[in-house]
Amino acid sequence: MDLQTGVRIYQFVRDRQDDLRNAQHPGGHDAYVQSWRDAHGLSQDYATAVQADDVGEAGRFLSALVAMADQWKSHPDYPVLAGQAPGGTRADPESRS
Repeated sequence: MDLQTGVRIYQFVRDRQDDLRNAQHPGGHDAYVQSWRDAHGLSQDYATAVQADDVGEAGRFLSALVAMADQWKSHPDYPVLAGQAPGGTRADPESRS
């Protein structure tokens, strides 16, 4: 786990939230603001846990960020984590050439 992983996923979520805000504003503005706060808080908590070398907490916060990002799994910019194939599916280690 490193800081860039959290930043990459957070930025992806932020970009998708901006897309939603633009599509839904003004009716969806309050939901957008809360979603942004949630993602921002998780990103900050993840960074703090990584800096403290608290792998368990970092993993918990990263999982929550990934859960937020999962609604956009089909998006071409969806961040791929180690051990995953594009699109968020688990990579099959047996399929390597």
